[in-house]
Amino acid sequence: MPKLKFAAIQINNIHAVSITDRNTNLKHARTLINELDSVDLIVLPELFTCGYSRETFENLKGLAENEQGKSFEVFSKIAMERNCHICYGFPEKKNGKYYISQAVINPNGEIEVIYSKQHMAQFGNSMEKEFFERGDETISFEIKGFKIGIMICYDMRFPELSRKMALEHQIDFLLHPVAFSKDNSFPSWPHFVITRALENQIYLLSLNRAGDEYGNSIFCPPWIDYNAAPTTLKSKEDVIIGDIDTELIRKVREEYRFREDRKNSY
Repeated sequence: MPKLKFAAIQINNIHAVSITDRNTNLKHARTLINELDSVDLIVLPELFTCGYSRETFENLKGLAENEQGKSFEVFSKIAMERNCHICYGFPEKKNGKYYISQAVINPNGEIEVIYSKQHMAQFGNSMEKEFFERGDETISFEIKGFKIGIMICYDMRFPELSRKMALEHQIDFLLHPVAFSKDNSFPSWPHFVITRALENQIYLLSLNRAGDEYGNSIFCPPWIDYNAAPTTLKSKEDVIIGDIDTELIRKVREEYRFREDRKNSY
């Protein structure tokens, strides 16, 4: 049965305040990607190119890019060299406004999709409403016949979004790039991730950046039991290598018939 192989890089990027800093993050990503074996998809965290801090956001005028910016140029070349898809987070400049966006580049070096975060976090160590606009489109894309959705960090807290992707977009795999620092919302994060995976019977990757105040990235299968458990990283820079398996999805949905047992309205 078909499988999709991915590499999720919990990367130790820096909080950029200049173009030089951003380029340092891009260079570091290329170094880590060069160490990977062949995969179908490479994933990097939310706002990977610039990092996440008030000082960074106060410099968005120089750090934000349009969809064909420097980051696109770098990852377009890598995607073609490695014949894979690459999903990376960056601050997008569009119509004079800023968005927290995640781009997917295909093996032809072209933009497959760009997703912009739909929910702005303004609590704990987050200050997004002061700097960013919210996106308004739910998207999915396809690799090797697998349907893949994207949500970003705070989007996870809203079950309607992942449910829409599961039922309407029919996704198999949900990418959830984050820039999650250890404020008081951090301990609840893994519980939300696991719940979203199991209630929708999908694979879910929640990918954070590395560092003592970050880390703990999670990859959850569509079901957990005595023999299957989520993969969780610690705080250091690391990579999750995983497979998405259509046969496991089929078996889980056949044994636990949540989808057909649900009511159309409550």
